[in-house]
Amino acid sequence: MTIPLNVARLDHPRFSAAAAGARLGGVDSRGVRAFFEQVSAQWDDMRSSFYNEDVIDALAEHGRVTAASRVVDVGTGTGFVAAGLAGRAGTVTGIDNSPAMLAVAARNLAALDAGNVQLVQGELERLPFADGSVDVAVANMVLHHAPDPGRMLGEMARVVRPGGMIAVTDEVEHPYEWMRAEQADVWLGFTPAQVEGYFGQSRLAGYGYASLGTQ
Repeated sequence: MTIPLNVARLDHPRFSAAAAGARLGGVDSRGVRAFFEQVSAQWDDMRSSFYNEDVIDALAEHGRVTAASRVVDVGTGTGFVAAGLAGRAGTVTGIDNSPAMLAVAARNLAALDAGNVQLVQGELERLPFADGSVDVAVANMVLHHAPDPGRMLGEMARVVRPGGMIAVTDEVEHPYEWMRAEQADVWLGFTPAQVEGYFGQSRLAGYGYASLGTQ
């Protein structure tokens, strides 16, 4: 599966991005949350078949994460990305709406002694952070679970300071319909045009799109 990296730099953290293209399925936010509550204990094994540590390196590089950066990891799940960024950032806040996933993340982070990572429960389309309160917002393989991707990206932009960065890794468009039922996917990946639509309707100084290759 090919995973694209989408990067945006903000001139202003507020924007409203409408969804580009048609939503591809009947899975709603409650269904997505229920799925991740059920698979939380197995998720680290499951996700390894979809992506590896390369996504962390890409998010850190293109998000321009430094030792002083305040980073929010949107849809942190079991803390895979948050843990990987902990040694590169000043602070990392991982947010997820699944208590079961956050419980696994807490255990993982404790085992790694990642003391600069905080975990928060909250909705991805209503982030519980003040405007412009972080330097970098990242999301790995989360956007295709969002009923309204534009709204999720809008919230990421809202909490990032002017001049900050947003970096997102996710799936390119694919035909695997079975992933709706087995992975609670709301969207079957995204086309470059959709991605450009989400970012292009925002107040971004610039944005780009690059393939991370098949993982």
